[in-house]
Amino acid sequence: MIDHIGMWTWGGRVYNWKKYLDNMHRSGMDTVVLWHADKPPVAAREIQDYGHNLGIRIIWGFNWSWGGPVCLANEAESLRWREIVTGLVRDYYAPLKPDGICFQVGGTEFGTYCKSDCDVCREAYKTGVGPLYVEFAGRIMDAVRAQWPALKMYANLHLGQVHASYEALQVLDPAINIMWEDLPGPEYHIHVPFAYEWELEDTTLQDSTVDMVRRMCELRGEREDVSFVIKGFPAHWGGLDPTLLEDFDLKVLSSTYQHKWDAAADYCERKLDQALRVFRVISESPAREKTVVMLVEHGLWEYRRHYAAELIAEALRNPFRDPSEVIRVTRELQRGNIE
Repeated sequence: MIDHIGMWTWGGRVYNWKKYLDNMHRSGMDTVVLWHADKPPVAAREIQDYGHNLGIRIIWGFNWSWGGPVCLANEAESLRWREIVTGLVRDYYAPLKPDGICFQVGGTEFGTYCKSDCDVCREAYKTGVGPLYVEFAGRIMDAVRAQWPALKMYANLHLGQVHASYEALQVLDPAINIMWEDLPGPEYHIHVPFAYEWELEDTTLQDSTVDMVRRMCELRGEREDVSFVIKGFPAHWGGLDPTLLEDFDLKVLSSTYQHKWDAAADYCERKLDQALRVFRVISESPAREKTVVMLVEHGLWEYRRHYAAELIAEALRNPFRDPSEVIRVTRELQRGNIE
């Protein structure tokens, strides 16, 4: 019902990428977004080949001005980033022939700001930066598509600063897969369907959020390629190259975060009915291709297929089930997992 299920993670927090991909395969996931901020890791081709042999799509994530202040109203800055991005694609990404590239643009998250503190951006942050995003990022997208038309692009977009102006994104080429990460509520985030920091914020799904998910899926009609990033899992970001740590090191690292996974398991079970409600909307949408990835940063997935993430992956496979059934099936799938 949802075409692709997988994970979004900082690639430098994958400590044994072979075991990571093996465990994804065992859990029936077929897509991973590996974020490395500026360029792919040294072992990129080997990682990609290994994933493809398991039937897993590898999408490389990198920075299109994300990570710092940027003036979305500045054409010269957009053109500068166009040159940076096309150079990176030419030198690193296009030769890999990946399943896609995932990019983020500065000025589209809560807490980001215009580097010039200009009046245009200041006003746009009140009403939504959608039109500025289309102009700024659109130039870069058009340049990449003109030179590499077969390269799949995922516009990883936090809706935080776009909010009411999201309809401006209708003009984006429907072949650009918009990967929605946050939805806005009145003056704060409403997450889809989980809070990012679930230890601090226990949100309740609202009808307005469900309606927003529906509109995101229908923004460009049946031509739409759409993705969602599901939060609610332990997180620790970072961008170093991946390594191949052995079991002992993985066990030590995993024990450091196990208490967070235990809390996540309880959190995801309590919220599962809300998650299923969102997933049903996505699965019923007219979008041409639907992808859902879980934001599992520093999850030590290579050591243990943690229950909380497997629960949500199972929920995505068929969201038209009772939560108790999804929990029962997931617990059965957990048998034989590494202890």
